[in-house]
Parts: sequence; C-alpha cells; structure tokens
Amino acid sequence: MFKLKKVSASIMMAATGCVAMSSNASAQEQPKEKDIERIAVVGSNIRGSEMTSTLPVTSLNAEDIETTGALDGDELLRSIPQIGAVGFTNTRGGNTGTNAARGDVGSVNLRSIGEGNTLVLLNGRRMVNHPITQTKFGVPVTSVNSNTLPVSGLRRVEVLRDGAGALYGADAVAGVVNYVTKDDYEGGDFNIRYGAEQGTDRSDFTLSSNYGFEFNDGASFFMVSANYTKRQGVMASEYDFSSNQDLRSRAPEEFADNTGFDNRSSLEPWADVHFIGLSSSIDDYIIRPTNYINNAGEQVDGSSCGGGAIADGAGIMDDICIDAAGSHDRALRPNRNEERTLIPDVDRVNIYTNFTHEINDDIEFYNESTYYQAKANRQWEQSAILSNGTFDVPAHSYWNPFGPVTFADGRTNPNRLPGLDPDVVPVEGLAYNLRIRPTDVGPRQVEVESTSFRFLNGFRGYYNDWDWDSAILYSEAQTDDNMSNRISSPLLLAQLSLDTPDAYNPFTGVDPANPSSINDLTPNPQSSITPFLTTAQRSAKTSLTLVDFKASNPFVYTLPAGDVGFAFGVEWRREELEEDNSDIFDGTDPFVEGNADPVNLSSLQGSSVRLDVDGDRDVFSAYGELAIPVLADLPGAHSLDVQLAVRYENFSDIGDITRPKMAVSWFPIEALQFRAAASKGFRAPNLIQLNSPGATLTTSVDDFAENALDENGNVVVNSTTLSDGGPGNGNYNLSTSGNKDLRPEKSDNISIGFTVQPLDGLTVTYDWWEVETIDSVGVLSDENISRLDLIARANGSSNPDVIRGEIDQDNPLGEIVLINRRYENLNTRTISGYDVSVNYGFDTGIGQFDIRLNGARTLKFNQVAGGDALTIVNAGAPEDVLGSDVGDIVGTASIPELQATAMLSWESNDGLWRSGLFLRYVGDVQETSVSITEGSETRFYEVPSQTRANVHLTKRNFMDYENLNLTFGVNNVTDEEPPLADTTFGYDGQLHSSRGRYFYTSVNYSF
Repeated sequence: MFKLKKVSASIMMAATGCVAMSSNASAQEQPKEKDIERIAVVGSNIRGSEMTSTLPVTSLNAEDIETTGALDGDELLRSIPQIGAVGFTNTRGGNTGTNAARGDVGSVNLRSIGEGNTLVLLNGRRMVNHPITQTKFGVPVTSVNSNTLPVSGLRRVEVLRDGAGALYGADAVAGVVNYVTKDDYEGGDFNIRYGAEQGTDRSDFTLSSNYGFEFNDGASFFMVSANYTKRQGVMASEYDFSSNQDLRSRAPEEFADNTGFDNRSSLEPWADVHFIGLSSSIDDYIIRPTNYINNAGEQVDGSSCGGGAIADGAGIMDDICIDAAGSHDRALRPNRNEERTLIPDVDRVNIYTNFTHEINDDIEFYNESTYYQAKANRQWEQSAILSNGTFDVPAHSYWNPFGPVTFADGRTNPNRLPGLDPDVVPVEGLAYNLRIRPTDVGPRQVEVESTSFRFLNGFRGYYNDWDWDSAILYSEAQTDDNMSNRISSPLLLAQLSLDTPDAYNPFTGVDPANPSSINDLTPNPQSSITPFLTTAQRSAKTSLTLVDFKASNPFVYTLPAGDVGFAFGVEWRREELEEDNSDIFDGTDPFVEGNADPVNLSSLQGSSVRLDVDGDRDVFSAYGELAIPVLADLPGAHSLDVQLAVRYENFSDIGDITRPKMAVSWFPIEALQFRAAASKGFRAPNLIQLNSPGATLTTSVDDFAENALDENGNVVVNSTTLSDGGPGNGNYNLSTSGNKDLRPEKSDNISIGFTVQPLDGLTVTYDWWEVETIDSVGVLSDENISRLDLIARANGSSNPDVIRGEIDQDNPLGEIVLINRRYENLNTRTISGYDVSVNYGFDTGIGQFDIRLNGARTLKFNQVAGGDALTIVNAGAPEDVLGSDVGDIVGTASIPELQATAMLSWESNDGLWRSGLFLRYVGDVQETSVSITEGSETRFYEVPSQTRANVHLTKRNFMDYENLNLTFGVNNVTDEEPPLADTTFGYDGQLHSSRGRYFYTSVNYSF
C-alpha cells in the first residue's frame, strides 16, 4: 500500500499529545529517502516538519478517547477543558422553540469565544456546518455538528489552541479542531456496547465495526467503519433536580425565597380574559380554582369569585371560578417540566469509508466518504397564546360566560352567567380577548431528522522531495425539524367561535386539586380539539464544495542550522445555505382575521414568524508557510526555529483579507523549550448574519425620546433620560434582519509558553494566550435603538430605524409602530488565559502508567462598546444599559474561570489488562439572573464547581479467546447531580451533564 513518507520523531510525539524534544541535529541525520512515513499534524501545512512542536496542541488518541468514557462526539469534546460552553446540545434546557438547534447535535466552542470561531477539520479539510443556527450574544451562529463522526472510528482528535487564520483561513480565531480517522486499519473488528443509568430508563446501545483490506496485489486498499447507536432518553420528571421548574426548594437558604429561581411560566393553563366593551376598571378576569393555596401560603376560596361585572361570590362555575383580578397568583403558574423531555430518544448511523489505489510508486488516488443520519424524538408542553398572537373571540361563542342571552337561532344560552346586569353586559353578549395555554391538547411532539454526507476524491504523491495533494470535496447537511400536535391560530379561533357545544371550551381549568400542574384533568373532547391541530416543519440545508492543491517540502533548502521547510497551496470553496419553513410560520399564511393589532405574521400558535433564507458565497484562498531553523547546537541555543505563514482569502460577499503569522521555538537546552506565536485571524460573517430577511415580532419598548421632552418640547439627553425610558410604548413591530454590509471580525492572537522535560517520561507545559477581536457582530436591543433615536433628536434629526405613527395629544412625537434593526459590527472583545498540562509515563513491575493533567484558566473575557453601542455610552448612558454585551464576563455567562481534566491509565506488562480513570472539573460561575442584596452590596447566586469521575477496565483475550476483549466501565462513579443553576431544567447543560451513575459494558472481537 502506497504511503506518504518522512517524519521526525518529534512529530510522532506531537501526534500522541506529548511535547517534542528531538533536536534538529537528529532530524538532519535522518535519511531523506522515501522509506519513512511523513505525517501531517495540525498546526503546520509542511508534512514532516518539526515546527508543530512550537505550537500548543492537545491530542487525544484512541486509547485516550476510550478512557474518557465518551459516548458521542459531544461528550468527547467536553472532555477537553479548552472547549467552552456547548450552546448546541440536545440536553440544554430552554431549547424549545422553532428557532433553536434541536435534535442530535453538539457544537464546537473553543475558549467560549463563541460558535463559529473554531475551525473544524476532518483529516485536514473543512467540514460542512450544521444547517440550523442558534443565538449567541444575540446573533445567529453556526457550528459543525460534533456528533456526525463516531468516536469508535477516530484515530485521534487534535486541538490547536492558537489562532490559525494564516494557516487554515476563516473561522480559526480560537483555534482548530482536527478529527483524524482510522485510514489504514487492516483486518476487522466488531464491537457491541450497552450502557444504562442507575434509577432511570436512560440507556444506550451501540454496534460498531471496522474492516480494512488490500487487493490488486497490494496496490489498492479499502476500509469501512460503521456505527449504529440507539439511545433511550428520559423525561425531566424522572430526576429530582429537573422535575420542577420552581427551583426554590433546591436553592441555598439565603436564596430560598428568591423568585428568580421560579422558572415556571406566567402563561398559565388557566385562562386570562379581557372583555371588549367594558370599562377599563372591570374588563379583566382570570379563571382559577375555587379553592387553592396561594403563593403566600394562604387559603383562597370562592368568596372572592366574581367582582367587576359579576356580583361578589357569583363567579363560581363548578370547581372553578371567574375572578375580576388583574393577574394570576404565582401558585397557578404551570410546572412545564411535567411534560418535557430532558434527553431525547436518538437513533444514529455513522459510516466512514476510505479507499486508496497506487497508480505508481509516486502517485495514488484516494477517496474518503462519510454518511450520518440521526432521528431525535422529544416532546414539549403545549404552547400558550402569546401576547403577539392573542385574538378576539366573538360574543356568540358557546362557552362565553358573558355571551348572549340567546343565540342567533333562538336557542337559550346555557353558559351565560346568571345575574349579569344587561346594562353592563348587554343581552347580545361581549366579545373577549383570550390568553391561555390549552394543555388538554397534549404536548407538542418534535422529531428532528438530520443527515449529512461527504465525498472527497483526490490524488497525492511525490515529485522529488515535494509531496503534493489535490482533491475535490462535496459535503452536504440537512436537518428537518418536524413538529406535530401544534395549534393553528386561525383554526383555534374558528373552533372557539362556534355557538354549539362542539366549540372549544377555554373555561375548564386544569387540575383544581393541583393548580400548578400542566396535566389537564378536565379536558375538552377530542372532537373539539382535532379541528385546530396542525403540523409544521423547519427544513434547512448547507453544502460545501471545495477544490484545493497543496504541496510541501520539509527540506527545500539547507541552512547551517538545518533544513528549511516550505508549503504552499490554493483553495476554492463554495458555501451554500437554504432554509425552507412551513407556510404556516414563514409569513406566507399570516394570521390576520380577528388578530389583535398589530397583525401576527405567523399562524403557528406560540411561534414567531421565521422567514425563509438562502445565501451562498465563493471563497478563493492562497497560502504560504516557511519553517526556518535559525540556530542549532550552540551554547544556549540547542535549537531556534521560526515559522512564518501568510494566507490571502477573497470572499464574493465581504471582500478580501490577508492574515500573517509568526511562531518561534527556542530550546536553550534539549529538555527546555520556550515558544511564542503572534498572528492575525478573522471570522467571516456567516450566511444567516448576511442574508437573513427581516423577521418581525410584536413586543413593547420604552420611548426614550418622548419621555425626555421638557416643558418646551425639546429633548434632553443625559444619564437620567438615557436610563429611564418612562412608560412603555405598548405593542409594536420589531424587525431583525441580516446585513450585507457586515465586515469580518478581525482578531490578534498572541501566545507565550514553555515546555520542560525534567526527567524521562515527564513533560510539563504552560501557555499564556490572548485573543483580541474587533468589530464583533452583535445586535442592539430595541431599547437601545430607541435611545439612539433620543440622541439623534437632540442633534436635530431622528433615527430612521424608528418608525412612528401620527402625532397626537398622547404621542407628541408619534407612537412607535416599527423598529428596524440589523446585525452590526459593534464591540471589541479581549479574552485571555493560560493552559497547563503535565504528562508523565513510567514503567513499574506491574505495568505501564500514564498520567495526564490538563487545565484551562480564563483570566479575562472583556467586551468594550463599539459602533452604535459606543455612541450610546458616549452620550452619557451607563454601560449597564448594554447588558452582558460589555464588561468582563469571566465567571458568569457559562464561562467558568477554570476547567481541568485528569487521566490515569494503566496497562499490564503482558498487555492483557488495561484500565483508566478520568476526572473532569468544571469551575463555579455566577448566575446574574438571581441575586440578593446584603447591605449596599448585590450578591449573585454562585453555581458550585463540580468534579466527576469515570472508570473502566478492559480484559484482552477474555476467557482465553484470542482477540476477544471485554470492557466494563462506570461513568459518574459517585452519582453526582449537576449543580443547581437558574435554567429550565435546573442545571447548566452548556457546562454540565445530567447523566447519573451510568454502567456500561462492551465486547470487542477483532479478526
């Protein structure tokens, strides 16, 4: 089988996660013949170059991956402490809406800089992005789906913890993750794995196999790796920590009464009714249980039923009542986790194939193909009628307690409350505006099907001392987010409007004995529900087409200190995105008739409008790289090497950019290395940020300009008027859109570190790093756009993005009816920290031990206002009006100051036994959403740190059957619950796992 040849011992060590200590002299002594394999390691495009030892790279090989106990790609990345908060995940609470990335998905977020700032490669080439976006720092971000590759098919995972825009191009701001697959596996193996969690139905079953063989007299090689996983999920109600959204009982004593921990919704199953035509003092009513215990612990009975247009005590309807109250008591808020899936059921298939054919001694053809398919099923409680989707139910509706005395056909209305004063509630009845969560409809069902494939065909070979590689790649990913048991707003209104018993009855209550329950014990008949049920789909597809040519020579020129390496390459790629949503919520079929003003563009109850999107771009790039040995074998300079790189990229939509890099490696002695790198990187705005059409929702906003008018009608701008917006503007339309004028986010990266090998087998590394990004893409809140209008009016103009209606007595500037906002280049972010690792391997009389410690500390994540945000601050507004968009957020926002892992592995001298222990530590973070005041100080709730342990033991040649291996393992040995956090499920799924003590066993047979 054809092999690409030539590698130094230092590169081999780097590939296994150790630090290279080989000297340049020893590298020079190695022969240049093509009898030694050249290996490419992330961090350099020069195959076989020793310069990768100058770079901070974390690598996990196949045995390390086994030790982590990771079941999928998401869990594997979480075992690397430099990976930050995982925003795209099927375990994160709150991802209920159609705008979230749901399903079998995991994102890549190195340094917590944000998804989209880490370049993800498969065998050195880009991977296609997951089609569904999600919001980070207020803007839609994209990521590769980390679950598309099976962990069993990986040779290693490499993480370059340094900016690499000059080497790999756009998006490598935080670094690079490179998956390296098994591509020369000869023979076969078959593996069965089953695992289950203690105390729940959560389980995983996996079948995997690898098979590779040569043919054509050794000129051709084919390998296939296949994996099937079936995961049984779990409901939130099965865990104590996630069973109730009211988390106050789990909170520390000083926070036990803090309503910030009560995440139950104010959109209750108990109806909230506004009768049209009554005076404002008597037009609002709620439906509630006749008898219940309120939030203050007091008994409430039927004596207060009624009021307003109803005689006191006369509002009782069986075991519920209609009460002239402005809002529901907190005790009636529903615990939606009763019907929420915490972990979805997943069926997943991963296939990888590799084919090579030797054309002659110097050229081979190769093919890499991958296929991924997954289905994830979960459920969520039924959606409520939101403020932007309320509608007016006509007076003649059958169940209306303020309905007509008789219907149009002369029938007596049995549901009009007795004793109503016809001078207040006329005999023809009153229409009403309704808000309710119709839980008797049952929960929403969600099935997310994701597929992706990748085909790569190429040629590679040698010409003299040059190795070259050219390939064409096409990859595509599609996700269909299918929703069923959803409510159509116009059909629900039609069913409510019937004047027969077939009408849907919103005045039934839920469970009078358990007022916070979401399980309805007083349902409408299914015949009244089915007519307004519907389905919807969010379908998105991304594709990547790439053609490249690259060549390198590790000894293109000889200097006194050693060989100069050189690499160059060109690449063209095309990125495409298409999102096609169902007509019911993409604006095609808006809900118009009967809808409250303004019109809701979505007819899917509980979902805001999501317009279809499409975008594409072409990118051409060229790069060059030099590895230069400067000094060698001198006093104080065992070796001194420099890496220089530059990359030019031209985007069809945002223009061109050039980014350089310089890295230095200095070994004063063989056992001590100092290394440093400085580079410039960039992140191109993603296709959603550039091309998203204006999506409109209805909300309210403070009118800062109108509130700042003095007695002469002039606006006054100062810290007070920029802080206090006065009364809200009421309902208006907020439109958020992409921006084709966005500029790339440019970054400056610096890293300085050292490696030391004080004794054989022991390596210690330290690397300090800093990333400064300017022109970070963000979006201003509607409140801040209203502030910009105030500032503009003080200067004699106005903000064109704030659209107003006619001027009248109550609105001297005109009521705000529309605010247009778009993604903008705003703030500057400066993020810094350091990484520490200790690797120690040693032999004993009972076997070989390997110890690996890896820690990542974030020192600073500071954001400084820029663009229009800076305009607001310069006008006198306090920075806190920008929220979390400014200031240092280390220790908050799911960015712990410290994360660390420890790995201990042991293998017996005869190779028949192997065991491992893996520890993962996640530091504490503050929840700024929950606070108490102590004197003049505000103290935030702190999510505690946590350490979890996984262990496994493998017996090879089990029961003396050659090549039969048995593994038994336990994840989360001490059965730790995730620490309390102020989220839907009571823990931070971006950082922590919900998995309890989990037992697994696997059987592997190789042949």
